[in-house]
Amino acid sequence: MTVKLAPASSDQRCWIRSELQSYLAELSQFASIEKNAEGQYDYPYLDFYWRERDRHPFIIYLDNDAVGFLLVREDLDPADGTSLTEIAELYIQPAFRQRSVASSAIKEVLSYFPGNWRAAVLPTNDVAYAFWGQLISALDPGFKEVLPASPYNQQIIFSFSA
Repeated sequence: MTVKLAPASSDQRCWIRSELQSYLAELSQFASIEKNAEGQYDYPYLDFYWRERDRHPFIIYLDNDAVGFLLVREDLDPADGTSLTEIAELYIQPAFRQRSVASSAIKEVLSYFPGNWRAAVLPTNDVAYAFWGQLISALDPGFKEVLPASPYNQQIIFSFSA
């Protein structure tokens, strides 16, 4: 079993857009995510990943088959203005979960962008919360976890270094 992370070409944008529908459908269990008039979930930032230098789309492969995607963006920490890299979205198709695919892909992408990182999770998504907490605490025992600060931002933020 070989997990590989590869930058997504513009030709693969349609594949990611299609997979985003499954991903957002799953997330809709934990947050209010509306469908558009065509019955699709909108992800307004997707095209920016091929236009902006600070956004990086990746495809996750397992033994040469595409099984997920990872969207990463470089940003500034609003607390102190230092640079950080954020895991904006991570999705592994359900049939390929529980095989360390996601953690292998995360460890690989961390090597591309050493430094400060951020990942967010919805507090009601117990599986994602457990995954991120376990993975990040193993990578950086000094990680920080910030609980939702307001009713408008309902995400738990993990900050860590790699």
